Amino acid sequence: MQLNQASVLIVDDEAVLREIFGAWFRRVAGEVFLAGDGVEALQILAAHKIDLVITDVRMPEMDGISLLSRIRLGGPHAPAVVLVSGSVDIKARDAYDLGADAILNKPTERSHLIDVAQTSLLAPDELWRTPGGADARTRLSACFDSLAAALREHRIAFGRRGFCIATRQLEEEARPVNIELHFKADEWTLSGQGIVRWLSHQEGQAGIELTYVDGDARQRVLQLAQQSSCFIPRSTEPKYATQNRS
Repeated sequence: MQLNQASVLIVDDEAVLREIFGAWFRRVAGEVFLAGDGVEALQILAAHKIDLVITDVRMPEMDGISLLSRIRLGGPHAPAVVLVSGSVDIKARDAYDLGADAILNKPTERSHLIDVAQTSLLAPDELWRTPGGADARTRLSACFDSLAAALREHRIAFGRRGFCIATRQLEEEARPVNIELHFKADEWTLSGQGIVRWLSHQEGQAGIELTYVDGDARQRVLQLAQQSSCFIPRSTEPKYATQNRS
């Protein structure tokens, strides 16, 4: 979906910022709604078809994290959600696991917010067809016996737009990366590009957002993506195992 066809809901308890964001999107979006907190946002969501929610994190009544959780209960047809935070209210790893499509820091530039909004509205099949222009000098490579074995052994876990992988190859976040993951028994390779969204050096885990997937692997990755509600899983382990450790 293109932004000029989309309905966008801006949620922020700061009236001035809410109006600024609203003015930005009225120039480029199909329809724009404004809400002062999560409770008001849910009322708008119940009354209108919303394609994208851009929400502050820290708000009275209902904050952005609670709003995100409620929205994700709507299943695969729920709107995309972009979190905008003025402080470290939530780690990127947790935000993507909860289902956020992006998390931005305040202040954010208009052009960057608009670009993120447009990307969030694109279907994975459309987004993953075009190689990125960034020079990805970082490489992520791995070889697995099979996809089933990699999932069973908790070496990789897929989300709607990316995957979590057990690796210590990567050193920096927010970097473009070239990806080559081989699944021997299945005789296929996930070849493409992505962005390192978070790293846990202590656990040997990394969260990768996919930005391009080679055509031979794209359909299989799309099938895996449809089975998840999170953007990128916070761990390769089952959620119950992660919760027991914390």
